[in-house]
Amino acid sequence: MITPTLNINGSSADDLIAPRLQAWSNLRDAIEALLKATPNGRDYGDYEQCKADRKKHYDRIEAIDSISLEIYNEAIAIKNQEQGA
Repeated sequence: MITPTLNINGSSADDLIAPRLQAWSNLRDAIEALLKATPNGRDYGDYEQCKADRKKHYDRIEAIDSISLEIYNEAIAIKNQEQGA
């Protein structure tokens, strides 16, 4: 995504940063919840199926982590604009 550029006619830095930080926090919470739901071998009759499900599960977490990092970096980039960095 393209990071918004601050300007006098646009949204304030806070109005752009706050929802991104909230989304980042919510995604971090989702990751924590998913980690608690990690497939466990004792709940499977088939070891290979458990391995496959665990891989899919961690792939999901990795995707959410990647998205959360992108959103966090957008917030930082906006903050840097505000500070003139």
